[in-house]
Amino acid sequence: MRLRSLKLLAYFFMTLFISLSVTNTLIFYYLKNLADDILYEQAYTQYMAYIISNGAYRGDQNFTISEKYTDKYLSYVFRDPSSPERFIYVKVKPDYERKFVRDPFKVILMSQFVTVFLILLVYQFIIEDSLNKIEKQEEWTKSLVASVAHKFGNFLSVQKVNLALLKVRVKDEDILRRLERSLSRVEKDMNLILHVLREERQMKMEWLRVDNIILETIKEFEEELSNKRLFLGLKEVYIYGDESDIRDIFYNIISNGVRYSKSFFHIKVCKSNEAVNFVFRNDIGFNERKGLGVGSILLEQIVKRQGGTIRISIKNHYAILLKLKGR
Repeated sequence: MRLRSLKLLAYFFMTLFISLSVTNTLIFYYLKNLADDILYEQAYTQYMAYIISNGAYRGDQNFTISEKYTDKYLSYVFRDPSSPERFIYVKVKPDYERKFVRDPFKVILMSQFVTVFLILLVYQFIIEDSLNKIEKQEEWTKSLVASVAHKFGNFLSVQKVNLALLKVRVKDEDILRRLERSLSRVEKDMNLILHVLREERQMKMEWLRVDNIILETIKEFEEELSNKRLFLGLKEVYIYGDESDIRDIFYNIISNGVRYSKSFFHIKVCKSNEAVNFVFRNDIGFNERKGLGVGSILLEQIVKRQGGTIRISIKNHYAILLKLKGR
């Protein structure tokens, strides 16, 4: 959380720095032109005083007038009316030049520095406060979900015990299989939520043969697929990831793909450079598409954590395009 705060502060500072740099450049250019115009008018006034006095006037505390040029001072050049070949140099004293250009700009820079410093302090306070609130909210959410999951896990454990007792007394294996499959699916749906909350350090990264994982997952939906066409374009491929996350990813995609399809479900695997691409396609209805929002968000988080990408394409059919690290 501290790193996020520093990153936000750095982005804000860079944005402010670039904005002020552009602004200061424009201000300096404007002040320089304004100062040049004012100094020229004053130098011209000094020149006219020199002409009227027939050369007796030699300037004041801010300007000096001479017939010789010196490169140490900012000078304005005028022709001598009595001798067009001669030039009159009205020189601006350095202290007076600084008064018009450098000193105002220093004041602007100092005021901006103080302003930026105060803005950064306020911004840091606001960001720290906001991130602390977000962190507390996240912790509260994780605790709530973990608590609910724990109670739900206890409930599932009791139901599994009840199912074991039913197997002794009930002879209808079809009903028992349905109950067992339903409990298994509910447990896996809950695992998807729990695994999103896991920290990355809790993951065990390894090479996994994913075509076997897909086939194992499909077996859980044999009943739903009995009246639908299943197209499999699988090959032996390996991906690098955490097995729990990878199984959650494929279970979520396949379960939704089978559940909401009308007549077919298609899985295709393609290998590319250091990646494996998966295409899941079906003829999902428009109304069913609206119910995939929350599951898609959770799934996207897990895919991102595994260094992959996922996107949805809706044209003639509904397709999910999944890309994971491979070899």
